[in-house]
Amino acid sequence: MTVTDSETWSIGSVEPVNVADPSQSRLLRSSFFYTGLASLLAWQVVLTFTHSFDCYIFLGRRFGGAGWAFWCSIVYSLAVNISQLILTSRTVVATIPFSFRWNVSSVSLALSLLGLLLCHVYTTPETIDTGFGVAVACTTLMGAASGVLQACAFGLAGSLSPFFAQDMMFGQGVGGMLSGIVGMALGTTKIGLMISFISSAIVQLGGIPVLFAMRTHPAVRARTIAVKPSGPQREISSSTDGASQFSSPMLNRARSSGQILVRNAWPQALTVCAVFTITFTIFPGVASGFAPGSRVPLLIAMFQMIDVVGRFAPQCSVLRIEKGWIVSGMAFARILFVPMFIAMQRMSSEAWAQNGFLQIGAMVLMAFSNGYVSTLSMMLGPEQTGVSSHEKEPVGTIMSLALVFGIFLGSTLAFFTQIGMVTTSCPSEH
Repeated sequence: MTVTDSETWSIGSVEPVNVADPSQSRLLRSSFFYTGLASLLAWQVVLTFTHSFDCYIFLGRRFGGAGWAFWCSIVYSLAVNISQLILTSRTVVATIPFSFRWNVSSVSLALSLLGLLLCHVYTTPETIDTGFGVAVACTTLMGAASGVLQACAFGLAGSLSPFFAQDMMFGQGVGGMLSGIVGMALGTTKIGLMISFISSAIVQLGGIPVLFAMRTHPAVRARTIAVKPSGPQREISSSTDGASQFSSPMLNRARSSGQILVRNAWPQALTVCAVFTITFTIFPGVASGFAPGSRVPLLIAMFQMIDVVGRFAPQCSVLRIEKGWIVSGMAFARILFVPMFIAMQRMSSEAWAQNGFLQIGAMVLMAFSNGYVSTLSMMLGPEQTGVSSHEKEPVGTIMSLALVFGIFLGSTLAFFTQIGMVTTSCPSEH
């Protein structure tokens, strides 16, 4: 005898509850939205003030041939990839409690933001090298913590409902929109930076009570707390090869993450990876080199606000595409943005490359397609053919890993776009 998601479960002293469709829970949908917002907000705040760090703290200097916009992206994405790759291991997931991973990552995100804030405030022209090293360390911590939180959340969402992945993607987009609004309103002022970083740190800490609230729902509790069955339930657990039925499905699956990826999950994993590879090849690094430099904060803010529109679009049924091959085709068609953005940076002295309508139009199209196509792909990932109910959670984690690997790959390729470039385009005055 086994228990499935479509049946009624009794956990501990809780009365039997039907958890057939957890997506109907407003508590869970709002919680996943908040988690999505928190999981990426720290990075989005860093993006908003990339030009401020680049020009006013590091004075346009290049370290190892590239400026801050490139280094912050690559160290962040590398840390995210390493942490998420580690969490694809069933041994690691079984060893480190879910709540510990979630809560430590929330605290670490807050600390990384406060560290970057102090770096911005106290770095002087005489201590640029030290300040750069501290900033890299804080961004690395941010990436590792964000990777852990996203792996936990996307894995849990994948095991419950594709709508939760959509809620998370939308929440991430809203975080970018809020950061963009702050960037447009306060520009590169120190007061704007302080408000943004401190507020974001508070939001990160809010992830702790959010997890507590989520675990009051039986479907979440069953996947995040290993409950030792007693009485008649002992017979149920014995049918799962020693793994408690009331534990993460990641621990009950027969196939490894690698087998699932190679046999079933690769189409949408490759798709979402392509979306972010293309985006981060040209953003924020190449876009930060547009002229005039005074327009760059506006363009970055535009990306963050329009990206959320793209992430929200699949909520409209007419815009929800369920054919994977169409979504994949849209993802790879975005390669056209790469030569367009590189040309605008390298020919920044030309009148056409400085045209505000062209720059904003290109950014709007790139941002909308980034949010729209990636959200469609993240929703389709755990629903691909051949993925069993016990494998939806690891597929959610695999999709999250593919997403951040795309960020890392794009950030690495971005270095090659700067061959022959000399300086960062900074405004002449603070």
